Amino acid sequence: MPIDLTHIEDRSKSFAEEVELAVDRLDPDLVAGPIQVRLEGKIIPMNESFLVEASFEAKGTLFCTRCLTPVAWTGNNRFTVELRSSINDSEEEIELGEGDLDVIFLENSELDLKDLAAEQVMLGLPMRILCDPDCAGLCPKCGGNKNQEGSCTCEPDVDPRWEALSGLQGQNHKS
Repeated sequence: MPIDLTHIEDRSKSFAEEVELAVDRLDPDLVAGPIQVRLEGKIIPMNESFLVEASFEAKGTLFCTRCLTPVAWTGNNRFTVELRSSINDSEEEIELGEGDLDVIFLENSELDLKDLAAEQVMLGLPMRILCDPDCAGLCPKCGGNKNQEGSCTCEPDVDPRWEALSGLQGQNHKS
């Protein structure tokens, strides 16, 4: 749902929206299904820009980074971003300064809450999500899930540096 910023001139405007973000709007390598997001916050007019102070709560399903099993995920965060009109209408590239990193440049005078939710959820996704801290992952040979009994029957590779010691196995040595 877009919010028209032209009608926010001298006082803040509050918003509370629930949006569903499709996988293609996020990272399909991490996200297994749609993410439900609740955004709450306010838009505060400033001298030629707006300040958004808000929070989000999200829930959905992500993929385990080791075995690709779907894993339930919930996330939440508070954030503040500044909204400014696009500063460059030409095709020419411009360099952003350090102070521009928490700025959203708007093409028109509307704030799309779905875009804002997608950006904040992407920033809030964990770097690595695991189905279990001891997840064994996938077999690099057959692709079987090593966490499931019998899904991988591959023999483990023997490091050639240890082959010389393989003849010692089972021998009784007397010192």
